[in-house]
Amino acid sequence: METAMHAVRYDRFAGIDELYLDELPAPTPVADEVLVQVEAAALNPGALPALHGSSFTPNRDLAGRVIAVGAEVVDVAVGDEVLGWVQSWDAHAEQVAVPATQVVIKPARLSWDIAASLATTPMAGVGAWKAVTPGADDVLVISGASGGVGLVAAQYAVRSGARVLGLTSSRHIELLRRLGIEPVLYGEGETGRIRAAAGAQTMTAFIDAVGGNYLDLALSLDIDPDRINTVVDYPGARDKGVKALGTRDAGGLPALAELAERAASDDLLVPIGATYALSDVRAAYRALRDRQVYGKIVLHPQEAA
Repeated sequence: METAMHAVRYDRFAGIDELYLDELPAPTPVADEVLVQVEAAALNPGALPALHGSSFTPNRDLAGRVIAVGAEVVDVAVGDEVLGWVQSWDAHAEQVAVPATQVVIKPARLSWDIAASLATTPMAGVGAWKAVTPGADDVLVISGASGGVGLVAAQYAVRSGARVLGLTSSRHIELLRRLGIEPVLYGEGETGRIRAAAGAQTMTAFIDAVGGNYLDLALSLDIDPDRINTVVDYPGARDKGVKALGTRDAGGLPALAELAERAASDDLLVPIGATYALSDVRAAYRALRDRQVYGKIVLHPQEAA
């Protein structure tokens, strides 16, 4: 007998209001897939333009329990708790068939919400950190240091011994300080504040997690273009000869597994802002769009409305 499940669907590219919950047959994993009962699925900002028909299909992050495996899967078993991603809307469902090459085992101490939030945005932070390779002799500047990408990149850089100057709002100054990141207020006059914070030390690397004019700002600080990376401004990176590395450059499954271990051991902060039942998917996306909360927004597919 065919099993039914609930999943988020949309019939046309017309924004958040077109999302709705439907009852569908549960998927069956093919040879190289695992079937995951999804306990949590995070929202990523890249999904917002996709709702209006952009050509890019962003990742959907998820975490849950494996309830079936395909015939060719050898490294994952029924009952395993995993985290990973699918590059489709399918993560917003009670059950999802996922390629086994896109999941890793979830550390036992790691919460479902954080596990479901790692595969895209925090991995972009890891990729950005690797792009500029900060070490003990470096002064790294990060725009958007309290955001999902910047905060992870900053924490990795601090752990690697770099001095990190993080552009942020007044709201997050104390958070950055607790993590060993030196906060610098963004906005008018920020270039002068960055120079004042650096003092006599030379700034050697820059990560842009915001876009806008930050690549020009980085170049104005006389930072080597090879040590400037953006995860947002791809046209600017091409025009200015700087890097644009992110999620896909973080190191794949080994890097995701390491990220999960760091988060599980309290060596990495990934803030969770709000959680929603699957039936409240529109409200969740409105909160994402309107920036109503700080931290990741996560759906709970197994939670009753």
